[in-house]
Amino acid sequence: MKTKLYVADLFSGTGGLTLGFKMAGYQVVFALDFDWDAMYTYTKNNPEVTWLCKDVRKVLVSEIEDVSGLRRGDFDIIVAGIPCEGYSQLNRRYDPSDPRNYLFVEFLRMVGAFRPKSILVENVPGMFRRGGGTFKRAIESALQRIGYRVFTMELNAVDYGVPQKRERVFFVGFMADVRDFSPPPHTHSNAYGNTLWARAEGARGMKKCLTVWDAISDLPPLMPGEIKSIYESPPKTEYQKIMREGATRLHNHVAPKHPAWTVSHIAATEPGKPIYATFKQRIRLKWDEPSPTIPAGGVRPQWFYAHPEQPRGLTVREVARLQSFPDTYIFYGSMIKQRILVGDAVPPLLAKAVAEHLREYLKDV
Repeated sequence: MKTKLYVADLFSGTGGLTLGFKMAGYQVVFALDFDWDAMYTYTKNNPEVTWLCKDVRKVLVSEIEDVSGLRRGDFDIIVAGIPCEGYSQLNRRYDPSDPRNYLFVEFLRMVGAFRPKSILVENVPGMFRRGGGTFKRAIESALQRIGYRVFTMELNAVDYGVPQKRERVFFVGFMADVRDFSPPPHTHSNAYGNTLWARAEGARGMKKCLTVWDAISDLPPLMPGEIKSIYESPPKTEYQKIMREGATRLHNHVAPKHPAWTVSHIAATEPGKPIYATFKQRIRLKWDEPSPTIPAGGVRPQWFYAHPEQPRGLTVREVARLQSFPDTYIFYGSMIKQRILVGDAVPPLLAKAVAEHLREYLKDV
């Protein structure tokens, strides 16, 4: 007899949604992704989960049944971080015919076959805005046609204990007649700085939002191209204690290699300011603020943000900390691919907040 809610994670990527749902006490039993580097990282960190590494458009329902051992009605929730490149506001060459924009059709195919009690789809805010809201309405209508009551919400990860200002949208659907659904209440204030804090939510019992300092200030300093695998100082914040729990060795803490002119550019840049005049989004982070949204980047050997104090781009471990992945979660593949995997992921602490909130509704489904 099962004692936990069963989850299938489609378009699982490196496992941000999976980790968040596991933190919330769910049992993730199946994962699917077509990217082998993502799936390898996923399986190394979640060895108990059954999986397929295959293009969802070529996956038969019977294959999932054979691998997972589950049938129609056995999944309590199917979650999906559907690839977002086609919707992203960072994608300047937006093309409404981009096939990545229609992968939700495959998600709907799986939902229609397995009929879970609930569904959760995560994406970038661009999904709500592109095409005049066409994609948003299409997903809502399609889910309604197969029997789900659908709710949408926009959340910012910084409001849920993630040291990053990262807005994401979620579709939530229930098979049962759930008449009302509200987003999970904020646990952290999006105001930072002592003056703002005194005027904002501090008096109402919310925690201060976490900053770059809270997230990465304990990690060993590096020069460009340097690698360190040993912690050199104890945790400085409660968040760092949580991130380091169970870790005996430091992984993925490798500084990007920069030419001398890049190092000098970073060193001359004031924290919070753009490093290059022509790339305003490439900034040097500030210690006392949350990070901006961590992007996936691309296949080029590029990095987006520089360390607040050291003249270099961030390591994969530092980016993972800003995404709320614990240090025991190890990323595999080339450094470029590791950056993409981390940047593509749903922050686990955001996923955990959503999962805990959904549990209250699933009691009645």
